[in-house]
Amino acid sequence: MIARWIVTGFGLFVVGVGAWILMQPYGLKEFADLFLTPGGLWFAVALRLTMGALLWVCASASRTPLVVRVLGAMFFLSGLALPIVGLDRITQLAEWGAIQDPSMLRGVGLVAAALGAFIAWSVWPRRSEG
Repeated sequence: MIARWIVTGFGLFVVGVGAWILMQPYGLKEFADLFLTPGGLWFAVALRLTMGALLWVCASASRTPLVVRVLGAMFFLSGLALPIVGLDRITQLAEWGAIQDPSMLRGVGLVAAALGAFIAWSVWPRRSEG
């Protein structure tokens, strides 16, 4: 199933971003800046809606169907919420995050890497599936 490979690739991408933030904590601000434009906001909306739907679709074949389905719903709902929250508030949140202690930012990177690894592991085919 192609959706499974897309979700696995996304999970591994999130692991990479999380590892980058662990090494360069202020890199989180640089990464967030990519989405702090009107076009970036709509890209983030599309990405979250797509990944939420793909997680939902992949859930039944995953190792942890309930958790993957909940993550899919959370991704999808967060995609719906972004335009409601608005670019100004999201920018304020990013600016607040940029002034935080590097250890807190590393914590965010660690959570991101762990979430990405969990997603990739969950949807990765089991040995019995070939």
